Amino acid sequence: MRIKALAGAAIWAALAGTAVADPGELAASSGGPGDYVGAPLQVLDSATACNLKSGLCLRAGAASTVAVASAPVASAGADSPSAKSAPVVPRFERTNSEGAPWTLEFAANLKKAALKGNALFIFFDLEDPGCVENRQFTALYQAPLKAGPKVAARVALSPDDGFRAGHTYRIRVIQLINNKEIVLTEGDVALQ
Repeated sequence: MRIKALAGAAIWAALAGTAVADPGELAASSGGPGDYVGAPLQVLDSATACNLKSGLCLRAGAASTVAVASAPVASAGADSPSAKSAPVVPRFERTNSEGAPWTLEFAANLKKAALKGNALFIFFDLEDPGCVENRQFTALYQAPLKAGPKVAARVALSPDDGFRAGHTYRIRVIQLINNKEIVLTEGDVALQ
């Protein structure tokens, strides 16, 4: 499932009324410690350390999600001594694939410090060519951030919301400042 974004300010105006979970508002499910139901995104007060200068550090956020080995993405000229090492996209799978979400936690050192206020967490399905450029996203969540250079969040990516096994997604965190889209951080994740 993909959603084509509306032009300009129309989409951002529509988001002004989007419900947001407060910390602790997510209800624990019977799936085990760390499994959540309810609001799909929760901004966390404390972040695990992220050693990346820019980008997302991802890890499993519940017992129902596990990290699996990732192969580097192929790059042209990889045999060249001057070639950079190929990026590795983190991969996660569900331990119970019967409609359960992939629950992930991520932390990031931001490209630009966040201002206190709302941020948008946008998920693009990279299996759809041109999705980022055409603003066609699978999901978009809104949540308040504290001012600062870091962010941490827990997100449940459900098949009911359009997330599919075998697809790679770009997670982009932005803020809208003076009618400009400021990208705070972004990174890719593969779901298995």
